[in-house]
Amino acid sequence: MTKVTRAVVAEAVFAFGFLLLGLFVLYDAFTLEEPGVFSVVSPKTFAYIIGGFATFVGALLIIEVVRGKYGLAEGTEPGQVFLPPDIKTMAIVIGSMLLHVFLIESAGYIAAAALTFYGITFAFGSRKFLKDIAISFVFAVVVYFVFSKGLRIFLPDGFFENLLGLAREVPK
Repeated sequence: MTKVTRAVVAEAVFAFGFLLLGLFVLYDAFTLEEPGVFSVVSPKTFAYIIGGFATFVGALLIIEVVRGKYGLAEGTEPGQVFLPPDIKTMAIVIGSMLLHVFLIESAGYIAAAALTFYGITFAFGSRKFLKDIAISFVFAVVVYFVFSKGLRIFLPDGFFENLLGLAREVPK
């Protein structure tokens, strides 16, 4: 019998949360409205793949915890150096992602994504401002173009989409 410790409870909560995340994504995929355009690969396809994979991994994690196989925290084995979590890096990454969530509708995909990509490069130590923002911007434009023009999965338009002539033309 496995002794129920704080670490075991934490592992079980994480596994159960991951399973719930997968189920939520699957539910959201089932309720997602299809665009009026016929396509072999629809927006639902990606949601089904991600939701199915997360549900499968969450179920496997729960099975492993029940069987008594769970991970060991870093630095708890003899001879290992304990490294505390890098709160500053995590805060910048989370802040960048939240910025994306708040900006995507008002500023458009390209601006929100470019700022998010730049924030994450900054969080992980890059200090080459012009190079990082240029690469972030080009990557955001490529992703926007592939999704909106190639896959017909429309991302929110904003200033840069209009400036570059990539914005979706709304039929009258």
